[in-house]
Amino acid sequence: MNASEHDDRQNAARWYWQRTRRLTLALLALWLAFNLGVVWYAEELNTLLIGGVPLGFLLLSTVSLILFTAIATVYALLTNRWERQVRHWGERDDG
Repeated sequence: MNASEHDDRQNAARWYWQRTRRLTLALLALWLAFNLGVVWYAEELNTLLIGGVPLGFLLLSTVSLILFTAIATVYALLTNRWERQVRHWGERDDG
């Protein structure tokens, strides 16, 4: 491995971890904002009923699980795509 290939790999790794870190922080902020927001406004949300169930309870018991699953899915899909890009970062076309 020559110096250029080593630099390419370092740049690819740096690019990957910067994106992964930003994604992690953004998704964590989304999850935290949703859960704290629902708890903060639970009393007001519980005055609204959906199918006889208070909205605050509904949001925390079901929607938060759906959101968590969606966040985990987005994280997995994006990081897998980025890992594939990094794996092929240094490949050159021979044709």
